[in-house]
Amino acid sequence: MKTFPIVSLLMLATIVLTGCGDGFPDEEMHFGIENKCRPYAVIVEPPEAAPGDTVMVTFKAQTPDPDELDITWRIAQDFNRGIYETDEVERNYLDIEAPFPVTDDDGFLTQTFQWIVPEDALLISSAIPETLDDPVMVYLAEELIGPAAGSPPTKSAVDAWLKELSPEQVNEMGFEEKMATYALTDRFACQVRFRAVLRSDIVIDVTRNLTIRHTGRLEGPNTNNNTHVTRFGVAAIEKVDASTDDLQDASIAQTWHPFIEGSERVAERVSIPRNDSWTYYLVVDFFDEQYSSPFNPELLLSEQGNHRWYYYRQDDPASDHHFFVTDDGDEAEMWNLAREARIIPANSGSTFRVVSAVRDERSEWVMYHAVPGGVIQEGIVEFVTP
Repeated sequence: MKTFPIVSLLMLATIVLTGCGDGFPDEEMHFGIENKCRPYAVIVEPPEAAPGDTVMVTFKAQTPDPDELDITWRIAQDFNRGIYETDEVERNYLDIEAPFPVTDDDGFLTQTFQWIVPEDALLISSAIPETLDDPVMVYLAEELIGPAAGSPPTKSAVDAWLKELSPEQVNEMGFEEKMATYALTDRFACQVRFRAVLRSDIVIDVTRNLTIRHTGRLEGPNTNNNTHVTRFGVAAIEKVDASTDDLQDASIAQTWHPFIEGSERVAERVSIPRNDSWTYYLVVDFFDEQYSSPFNPELLLSEQGNHRWYYYRQDDPASDHHFFVTDDGDEAEMWNLAREARIIPANSGSTFRVVSAVRDERSEWVMYHAVPGGVIQEGIVEFVTP
């Protein structure tokens, strides 16, 4: 076994990153004011899987008429985002039989099904070329597998080698060899795409990607798990037009009304005094895993949160009251809202069902098909007369 100068090699790599905005107006966060189905999440557990693994897919939406909604699912086994994310392709579709969804009295819909990742998933995908061309992956395959990898290394040879590895074998390796193995495992990845078509009086497409790689199966340190919410609730600050800075100011009176505290659910519903002289914030915190950079494995990074908020007014679903606002009190769009989101109550007795959707971003791994993990948490906020 050769010595792996992997840190120096990886630091020479380059990456092109692009991003997507979340500029949705209030109508896209506010369920119930438009007579249409409003999807808001597809959670895949786990968010990355190896060939042969089983994943659980959970679809979430709010719909005014579930009996008139038809949902069909299929999966693109070959999905390629394109180098600039402008030439996405889907190929090799499989139809999926999903059970009927369950809908509650507020029209909140949940549909769940399982899918087994095909053993040849990494071979089917065109995201990894038949002959490896990524210089880091080529180097790692040549050093780890040797002549059996091919010259240059082939996808099928790397796939076969990884399938033969066990977590126990990796743990018995020396440090440099183990680090190189995890580096190859992390990069030898693709995505598949779940696609739901929702048909009522309109047609809506919903997609969610899944990372396919052996990292989790081999217990690699960069395994991405769905995050979990550690703290979620409403802060009532006894001050007019308070700011997020005031949330940390112990000299300003405030009351915390939690749904989740210390990662544990403590309430499904909170009742909060409505006072025109107070300011209210919904606050959510999530567990951010650490992971290493693809360009310097000695550099540990923390996941970044991508926060999305939704709401449904239970006492008056058709009301056009804007619940989420900016720090200045103006109507908010999705991109205005982060982990601390200012809310404005309506009248005493108004009741809001709120949804917090958190995704854990690892932007450094986008070029290697990293898909964010995610979590959904809900709660009911009732404003009462003091």
